[in-house]
Amino acid sequence: MEKLEKVELVREKCGVSYEEAKNALEAHDYDVLDAIVALEREGKAQDSRTASYSTAPEQNGPVSPEMAQAQSEYHEQSKKSRFGEVWGRFCAQVKAVLRAGIDMTFIVDRNGDRVLSMPVIFVVIGLLAWGASLWLLVIGLFLGFRYRIEGASPVTVDVNDVMDKAANVADGIRKDFKNDNE
Repeated sequence: MEKLEKVELVREKCGVSYEEAKNALEAHDYDVLDAIVALEREGKAQDSRTASYSTAPEQNGPVSPEMAQAQSEYHEQSKKSRFGEVWGRFCAQVKAVLRAGIDMTFIVDRNGDRVLSMPVIFVVIGLLAWGASLWLLVIGLFLGFRYRIEGASPVTVDVNDVMDKAANVADGIRKDFKNDNE
C-alpha cells in the first residue's frame, strides 16, 4: 500500500484531515494501526463505531478533489514507467542484435584466399538497402566465391553449411555449363 493510500485510509477511518493523518503515519513509520490508535488516544479520531472501511468501491459520494488529483497523477506516472520499461527492453534487444551483427564476420574466399572480411551487419544493411546485392552474392557463387560467417553464435554453423551447399550446387552448375560448351 502506498503512502497516499495509507493517508486516505487513516483519514477515512478517523475522520481527520490529510495533514493529521499524514503526521500520525509519519510519527509511527507509516504503520496504519499504530497511527489510528495514536489518533484515538489524542481524541482526534471519530467514534470508532461510526468509522468504517471497505475494499469495495465507494458508492456514497464522490472522491475528494485532492484524492482525485493524486490518483490521476499516480496513474499518469505508472503509464510513463511502463512505457519506460518497454522502451528499455526494446533498446536492449536492438543493442544485442547490433552487437551480434558486429561480433560476427562475413568472409568471402576464392580459391582458398580471403577476398573480403566485414561485420555481418554491413551485409544485412546492404541486402536491405540495395536489392542488387543479393544478385551479386549469387553471381559470386558462379564465379567461384565461397561465403561463410565466423562468430560466437552456434547458428553460424548451420548458416555455413547452407552456404557451402549453395556453393557446391553453383560449382556443379558451372562445371555442367563448361562441359556443355566444350
